[in-house]
Amino acid sequence: MPNESPIGTEYARTRDIIAVAVLLIALAAVLIVILVQVWPPAPSLAPDGRPELPPSATTARLPGWSPRLSRETGLFVIVLAAGMLGATVHALRSLYWYVGNRSLRRSWLMMYLFLPFIGGLLGLIVYLVLRGGLTSPAGGTSDINPYGITAIAALVGLFSQETAEKLRSVFGTLLAPAQTGRDQALPPRVDGIDPVSGEAGTTVTLRGTGLGSASRVRFGDAESPATDVTDTQVRTTVPSGAASGRPVVVTPTGNAPSPEDFTVQ
Repeated sequence: MPNESPIGTEYARTRDIIAVAVLLIALAAVLIVILVQVWPPAPSLAPDGRPELPPSATTARLPGWSPRLSRETGLFVIVLAAGMLGATVHALRSLYWYVGNRSLRRSWLMMYLFLPFIGGLLGLIVYLVLRGGLTSPAGGTSDINPYGITAIAALVGLFSQETAEKLRSVFGTLLAPAQTGRDQALPPRVDGIDPVSGEAGTTVTLRGTGLGSASRVRFGDAESPATDVTDTQVRTTVPSGAASGRPVVVTPTGNAPSPEDFTVQ
């Protein structure tokens, strides 16, 4: 396509593939270590046979760092790590599929690096959404099954795209759509042109909506810079070599043709 960016269109090189694969495998190993270290201890029985309450905090022994985490904090870390681990599995599967088919483009490498973090954040969001349903109103973190939340977070990371679409459809139904405001770009549209004819050098005003980022106006194959640009109008001059037809306002978000023809005299 003529408007498509050329950045990253070439195929990934061998060193790019090796670097991404090593980073993903190393990240998976680190996440497994974090899960093992932060995992809450199993319930134990007191000498009289009654179950003992789980400890309120545990110490995670990581290389060069041994933080003491409360059970609540530990659950957050577990959910994040499990979501990232699930997304890392998805990234590794996608990577070897595209490499095996010799169709991996360099533009996709950024996705493989970001996907684990997206999976971790989505896992945390789903955990927060479901937290009220995992415990009773009077319950606490001791009532939560760590295996359950870990499985959910890992599946959310593994199917991050499906999870994002499901959240969007659910909450898009529950919540009213946002009204279009100044922080939402309107698609460019031209409603009229004045005058509708003239020779080269004539000042022309095009009126419409979403024109605030217009950069130039095309008259056939000739172009002229946009001046006096606002959201509702653009002024320009007819360039030499202009052809009769519908002028087109060019903006970064798309082009907007005039509904009327301009006749070059």
